[in-house]
Amino acid sequence: MAEQPPGALTAAFPPPPKYFTSFTPKNLDALNELRKPDGTLPPIDELPEELQVLVPPPPPEKRYRAFGEPWTLPEIYPSLEEAGIQQLYPSPSSGSQNGKEKESSLDRTLELRRLSKSLLLNYLELVGVMGVAPEKFHEKTSALETILFNMHHLINEYRPHQARETLCLRMEEQLEKIRKETEENKKAVVQIEAVLAGLADVGKKADAIIGAGGVFISERRSKSSLEEKVEKAKSMDAAAWRSLNGA
Repeated sequence: MAEQPPGALTAAFPPPPKYFTSFTPKNLDALNELRKPDGTLPPIDELPEELQVLVPPPPPEKRYRAFGEPWTLPEIYPSLEEAGIQQLYPSPSSGSQNGKEKESSLDRTLELRRLSKSLLLNYLELVGVMGVAPEKFHEKTSALETILFNMHHLINEYRPHQARETLCLRMEEQLEKIRKETEENKKAVVQIEAVLAGLADVGKKADAIIGAGGVFISERRSKSSLEEKVEKAKSMDAAAWRSLNGA
């Protein structure tokens, strides 16, 4: 696939490339028919022109272009010197400590404050120049631009730190959320155990009531059976007495 010419896709929402019209079911079926038994395709030069754009290009190794802008691999944040801009703050110096090279840290907060004061001073000078000699404003606007570029570069150097701190904050929020859910689950378990314990007590009381009722019923049944036996014995004695008298 041919590389897009510089500046071809510079709009915020560029239109799709023209070769997207080649992605039709017919072309895809034709490309699958050309596949070898091992799943590979013939060299791209041997494919028809309408099928060549269907083959993904190899991954870029050093440079690639996106939205009309060149990018390098791996992505490296260029320095001000590489961008052709004067650096107004000192670079971190390397020193030797115990036989090892150690890079001294740069107080970016202090440098940003210093650049902010310089920016305000140059702006006031620009206002004065515009009132006295307006044709000389280029010098001051150029100085303001350089100061702003330096401030922007220093702020961008905080991006990795910002990303790390944002990740730590999100992890702490997730951890706190998990802790709250765990505490709520523990409270729910305690409530459920209390309900189950109450149901167990109710079951024991019910068994006791049923057991007492069974003894009472058995006593009533035994008493009624004894009375039946006595009545039966009396009736047998009366029948025997009548039979003797009749004899």
